[in-house]
Amino acid sequence: MSQKIESKKKNVPWYVAMVLGGMAGMVATTTVHPLDLIKVRLQLLSRYCTTREMARLIVRCRGYRALYAGLSAGLMRQTTYTTTRLGVYHALYNIYQREDQRDPAIYEKIAVGITAGLAGALAGNPSEVILVRLMSDGPLEPCIACSCPKRYRGTFHALQKICKEEGVRALWRGGTLTLGRSVLVSIGQLGSYSQVREIFREKKLAKGLSLHVYASLISSFVTAVVSLPIDLVKTRYQVRQGGVRHSQIFYDIYYRKGLLYFWKGFVPYYVRMAIHTIISLLVFDELNKIYYNEYKYD
Repeated sequence: MSQKIESKKKNVPWYVAMVLGGMAGMVATTTVHPLDLIKVRLQLLSRYCTTREMARLIVRCRGYRALYAGLSAGLMRQTTYTTTRLGVYHALYNIYQREDQRDPAIYEKIAVGITAGLAGALAGNPSEVILVRLMSDGPLEPCIACSCPKRYRGTFHALQKICKEEGVRALWRGGTLTLGRSVLVSIGQLGSYSQVREIFREKKLAKGLSLHVYASLISSFVTAVVSLPIDLVKTRYQVRQGGVRHSQIFYDIYYRKGLLYFWKGFVPYYVRMAIHTIISLLVFDELNKIYYNEYKYD
């Protein structure tokens, strides 16, 4: 019976995976959004500042609610990026199983993951732009008095204002960088996660939930290392309204700040990615169980 249900889980309909994956992503995003906001502000701040210092400044000067600035855009990102990515991934994964009567090999999983990630990045870039704009709105130094009003009142106001002032094309600003980060994240997560799970199983170091947690922590570290540089350039590019190429941002950082500056904001970026991976996969698995308990079929 367990094998039968397991086979059904592997063949979950793509549209179900979209809905359940989006729900799981929204739960995880609600949990880790403050880390995402801190990461963005650290990436844009010119001076050195630790994660703890930035969090303390935001809470002391703006209140706890300020840690969730742009949350609605983060949730919108899950309904566009995550749902598209998981829908495409499961659709392609099921095609492999149906035609070849086997699970895809690791390199095939990575190829499927890259394709799904590119589709998700293309669909989710508008919400990515809005999210970055909302999280960076206002003074980057939380305690500095600012007489200028915020540019955006919320997600839909930002959407309307960006389209009106910069054109609809601005919603895909930094799309190449978003696609590039998606490729690196797909390679890093799928490749390292599967490899770590295999090693831990062979050496009997962990199993069950602990295996998932360890694999998520290690794969998220690898993914954060390879993808943070392009994420930094993407953030700095998308927050601007024009007049500069992302290649200029790259060379400016490299020559003025040095190579290691590309990993600014690494701590919140890594912790956010690890927690998001753990929570989203656990919630997605539980939602899958509920789905198959409610809709069993032969």
